Amino acid sequence: MGKCLLRNCKESNYFLCFDRDEGKFIRRGTNGENPFWNVIGPELLDISITNFCERECDFCYRASNRHGKFMSLKDYEYIIEQAENIGVLQVALGGGNPNQHPAFIKILELTRKHWIIPSYTTNGQGMSEEIYFATKKYCGAIAVSWYPPYNDAMNVIEKCHEFGIKVNIHFMLNKETINEAIDLLENHHIDILKNTNAIVFLNYKPIHTSSDLNLKFSENIDKFLNSIKKVREFKIGFDSCMISYLAPITEYFIDETVEFCDAGRFSAFISEDLILYPCSFYNDTKKTGIDLNIHSLQAGWQGGTEFTKLREKLSVASKQEYPIELCERCQKYQICHGGCQVFDINRCER
Repeated sequence: MGKCLLRNCKESNYFLCFDRDEGKFIRRGTNGENPFWNVIGPELLDISITNFCERECDFCYRASNRHGKFMSLKDYEYIIEQAENIGVLQVALGGGNPNQHPAFIKILELTRKHWIIPSYTTNGQGMSEEIYFATKKYCGAIAVSWYPPYNDAMNVIEKCHEFGIKVNIHFMLNKETINEAIDLLENHHIDILKNTNAIVFLNYKPIHTSSDLNLKFSENIDKFLNSIKKVREFKIGFDSCMISYLAPITEYFIDETVEFCDAGRFSAFISEDLILYPCSFYNDTKKTGIDLNIHSLQAGWQGGTEFTKLREKLSVASKQEYPIELCERCQKYQICHGGCQVFDINRCER
């Protein structure tokens, strides 16, 4: 495979340059405006190949456990063939703990066979030499979840360094973990961070757990953001669910790296039961997904009810309607677009 892919997404009015080795991409609108969505299909698919997880953490938004289901290899191949046909570039394998899937290495191989770059997030358990070899051969990068006890995460970071695999730390931010995040940033734990590509902070989602832990109730959020502004020694990333918190300090970021929610615009989620949603946080809620046993991936993407509703919400500026009153007079609205349109996890009260 070549290093860079150039694509004219003419139906969506933008050009795309995608670096297969680095996972970086640039979109450039052909009409001078920022692209809003890809009409043909998502660029990124988040696929839960299992809801099995031996850790059974009480804060897990999927409530993953030791009884979790595994997606069949046949079902995965059915999905990945469609994904190739509609131009998907990357697949993020998740769960649960995806590397515990009995056909995990075959799944990595199959994904790459269809010209799509796989990555995955692990809790650190169940990793083997064979998985590290396959990861090096097929994956763009992996991430390891960062929460106590840290031995599993540290072992993954060490082994990835040994194999030359790009590894990120995924750090879930909530009211209780934010102080640890500040400590990690301000004390520059170089021994931890020197062999990682970046720390990626993920906003807490109260799906199976209490909203009392929502990040917006933390008194330390501004202290955290001030710590972010001082970091020079390593890279920092965020999931798009953090955009409402980052909007006030976007002058510290490169413009091209800041984007509001891309769910239903450039990315989508598929559960281990083959249910398609705009994002993984719709799963286990009252939102209705698309059954891919009945409908095609492209049909669900283009016409699914939750997909069209979300796109309408994220493009409300054109209709002079806003998620909350504050958005109408906020100078950062075009950056934030009201944050998450589904869950009350944003900095501003709805």
